[in-house]
Amino acid sequence: MNVGIDLGTTFSAVARIRQGRPELIPNREGERLTPSVVLVQENGRVVVGSVAKEQAVIQPDGVVTAVKNYMGTREEFLLADGGRYLPEVISSFILRRLVQDAQRFAGQPVEGAVITIPAYFTDVQRKATIDAARLANIPLLSTINEPTAAAVYYVSSLGETGPLNLMVYDLGGGTFDVTIIAARGLDIQVLSTGGLSHTGGKDLDMAIAEYVCQVFSETHEINLEDEEYQDEYQELMLKAESCKIQLSSRESASIPLRVGRVKENVVITREFLESKVRKLYLRTESVVKRAMRDAGLTFSQLDRVVLVGGSSKIPLIQSSLHNLTGIVPSADVNPDEAVALGAAIYAGRCGSVSDVCSHSIGIAAFSGERQVNHILISRSSRLPCQVDESFFTIRKNQTGIFVTLTEGESSDLRDVTILSEQEIPLPEGLPEGTEVIVTLSLDTNQILHLKLCVAAAGVCEEYTINRTQNMDAEDLKKWKGLALSKTIF
Repeated sequence: MNVGIDLGTTFSAVARIRQGRPELIPNREGERLTPSVVLVQENGRVVVGSVAKEQAVIQPDGVVTAVKNYMGTREEFLLADGGRYLPEVISSFILRRLVQDAQRFAGQPVEGAVITIPAYFTDVQRKATIDAARLANIPLLSTINEPTAAAVYYVSSLGETGPLNLMVYDLGGGTFDVTIIAARGLDIQVLSTGGLSHTGGKDLDMAIAEYVCQVFSETHEINLEDEEYQDEYQELMLKAESCKIQLSSRESASIPLRVGRVKENVVITREFLESKVRKLYLRTESVVKRAMRDAGLTFSQLDRVVLVGGSSKIPLIQSSLHNLTGIVPSADVNPDEAVALGAAIYAGRCGSVSDVCSHSIGIAAFSGERQVNHILISRSSRLPCQVDESFFTIRKNQTGIFVTLTEGESSDLRDVTILSEQEIPLPEGLPEGTEVIVTLSLDTNQILHLKLCVAAAGVCEEYTINRTQNMDAEDLKKWKGLALSKTIF
């Protein structure tokens, strides 16, 4: 059995193809969506999902939420068992739980998985997600961008074979992506993509929580963000999320909270929430406009606007998109489920997908006396892609070439991400001015590869990119043993 996995910030899901149709696989609690929450208890027991989310109030020190926001960093989570866990390890626990539940429900092993990734994830974030699958011992078929997976499911559910221009607007718990797609049946061609990290429904939860904190501070002189109130603050965050959901269909909702002998019932109005939503939407609108320009389309050329991600359900988001595009956003698919279902279709190898890269890739090079970011692969280049660039040795018998790989759009090195800085050895005895060809390539998973060729010496080799923010081979071996030693509940 092959499956599609939506590894989400707030919720995750797993789906399969059954009798020719994609279906979500319920978890062991019977839920279609599994909260992306991990609890590690003092005895080392690892709990994933709703039970972990519920116990976050009681054991806040042992719980990790929204780990997706930390992928591609070296952030360590110190949990109740005294262990320090990297984001890839926490994510591997979620993946293992999803696969275990799928196998238990279907009664057959998972032989391959397609995992979805935010379109705007960087190279190191993508590598971290792939590493999480390796730590979970999951046979990874490939990755696919979340909006692309949603588009695959959308056009599949429509059953239309004619050409369609789609905008997929994906606002989840912690990330935002927009992708412009040309579809002819299940043949999907991505025209452009864009997005924002640390942007989504969690921002609204925080805004509600901050307002409640302000009420307690001004009315009772209680600072809920103090360490002594960490249990109450965790409870507040859960209630803030519930309040946000209620305000999608109600004019007001209340948050009851007890702190010691103080009991307060804080009323949150839809007007308050919409003031925060409006700011969030305006951030995404600028990205939408840029993606349309990159795709070479006007809004009048769009056929559909497809909503993905739980936060896209917010009424003000939908009405604002309608005003911008002139199109009523589609309600034909469940925004929470479309990504996993599309990944399952892709895992079944139905149709074809042609995607683009979301960030420019370059190399630091001298322009006069200063180093600049020299872009080799431009944003929105079709995947897979490869670019060669010639450089020349600056002295006789030069023993190596220092390569700085970058990700970003600016020519100023201070405004881009440095992916890797490493010295690549050169053959001995090269004269000054020897040509060295640097080849950068992105595969279909949008993972970067580096190759150096020196024709004069008959040398051409691919080199491992030493990404400072990712695990290396030794790390993977060490952490895989630890991750797989844990039993997932």
